[in-house]
Amino acid sequence: MLDSNDTSKIDNEQIPTFQPMRLGDLLDTTLSLYRRNLRLFLGIASIYFVLMALHQGVIVLLLERPSPPIRANVISDVDSVLSTFAYMLVVGVLVVASSEIYLGRHVTIHIALRHFSSCFLAYTGATLIYLILYLISTLNSLDSIQISRGSLLILFSLPFLFYFLIRWVFYGPIILIEKATTSRSLVRSKALAQGSGGRVLGIVLAILLLDTAMYYILGNSLGIVFALLGVVQNGSLTETIGDLLSLKYEDIRPTSLDSLIMCIVYLGAEAFTLPIYGIGITLLYYDLRIRKEGFDIEMRVRNAEALDVVNEM
Repeated sequence: MLDSNDTSKIDNEQIPTFQPMRLGDLLDTTLSLYRRNLRLFLGIASIYFVLMALHQGVIVLLLERPSPPIRANVISDVDSVLSTFAYMLVVGVLVVASSEIYLGRHVTIHIALRHFSSCFLAYTGATLIYLILYLISTLNSLDSIQISRGSLLILFSLPFLFYFLIRWVFYGPIILIEKATTSRSLVRSKALAQGSGGRVLGIVLAILLLDTAMYYILGNSLGIVFALLGVVQNGSLTETIGDLLSLKYEDIRPTSLDSLIMCIVYLGAEAFTLPIYGIGITLLYYDLRIRKEGFDIEMRVRNAEALDVVNEM
């Protein structure tokens, strides 16, 4: 029986490494790595569950605060920034673990966290830059601007955001795997994605679609089961299920026993599917390095040299 702090490499020899992958191959390998190392990835994802549970509690306290009142859209912006930041931090740990497994190395939760902590400042700096651009188009406080002006601002910012978000999507693997600085990671990520923007966009969207689809299927399935059992009820059974399917069950905020149960269900579903993005981005990073930089040849040479050293001993 494996220890959760022990290696979780389980029959990873069957995972294709050091070769270019098509979209289908990359998604299949992502799920295979997740399935074969389930305990390791769930252990890392549990960190996100804990962070978000604490985060949701703070947001509820802010919403329930009697005075001085805080505008709901401002709280929503804070919620979005902090939750996305927590998401990206845990993705960083997942990238470390995925990379070690892909390279055939021994990895535990402790090793992944220690490796991540050594690059924490550089990773945090790049993440904040990345999030600033991403959140420009999602801030609810734009509602305070005249609607036409807010819409125009978002419309004109979208091409700018698209350009930088796709070209900087590999900042995490570059910092955590190559030990690059914050500024260097953004420059190198852009160079790595150069000429492959369409392919990178398509694969990233496919990874996110797979992640989101599994999240909705898992969360909604459990939610509907609880609704049918009468554990949660928000109006009629039909209304409750409709709210669950649209993720509007009291905004899934733990303000009552029913919503607390559903908050736990959906946070659990989100944590469960989170590794898909971390693994997928790591595999896409290596795929681009193989296609553009001959990383597969480099690794074969390194392995051959290491084997020669062992034979000479």
